[in-house]
Amino acid sequence: MSLMEYTKIENILDLVKKSIDKFDSEELLLNLPSVKKAVFVGDTHGADCITKYVFENYSDADLFVFIGDYVDRGPNGIENLEILLKKHLEDPNKVILLRGNHESPLTNMYYGFFNEVKKKLGNEEYYSYFVEMFSRMPYAALFNNYLIVHGGIARHLNKVEEIKGLPKPDKNPDNEIAFEILWNDPREELDGFVPNIRGEGTYFYGRDVTEKFLEDNSLNGIIRAHEVADGFREDIINSEKGLKVITVFSSAYHGMRAGALVWNEEKKSFNYEYIPY
Repeated sequence: MSLMEYTKIENILDLVKKSIDKFDSEELLLNLPSVKKAVFVGDTHGADCITKYVFENYSDADLFVFIGDYVDRGPNGIENLEILLKKHLEDPNKVILLRGNHESPLTNMYYGFFNEVKKKLGNEEYYSYFVEMFSRMPYAALFNNYLIVHGGIARHLNKVEEIKGLPKPDKNPDNEIAFEILWNDPREELDGFVPNIRGEGTYFYGRDVTEKFLEDNSLNGIIRAHEVADGFREDIINSEKGLKVITVFSSAYHGMRAGALVWNEEKKSFNYEYIPY
């Protein structure tokens, strides 16, 4: 028994199948154009109200970049994905969807999305379509000399272009670099890579390795999501060289404010703005 009408279920599955083909055609590392206005959104976790707000209130933006974690934790993961996938298929150069660590069976079995699919669509076998889609999503993007990625850098990632050569599809993912760029967290008070409290295979990346990675790749910084914050957090890796890591967090689940990071080309700067919900 499902909570949705048959036609609605068919429409969602059709959307996911079309998205599998679309993501299959995309590179794992996207090169995004410089635009007048771009909006970056972190974890939404089933908060379709936040996704709707972004599209309705930033309608003048030239580019939307969602940095993963669309499902789990919140109650409307399917509805959230439905909005995002429709927008991406309508204009894939304007609405960019990157993979987060919750686009994976590793989390969906424990944080709600598998059960949401089973309950709302009435058949747990439909979950396999979502897994196939997640396994093909891009991991990262480059925008104005910033790397956009859900978690951050990985121990064995030297050049950002190496992301293009990661395995696809990769369901969990099992590749070490792919796993770490979705799961790792920055800590500017640390040096090197230090085991992360999130569990086996995850790491904190410190100031020195982050600065080296950014300089080796001629980047100014990293825009990422993944960690709970009151909208935003800045880790200044090197203030003299202008190197930094910006965390943007847009979830309603944790009860703090949701952030949207907005690029203003005229001012050549990012605005930190909050999303009411």
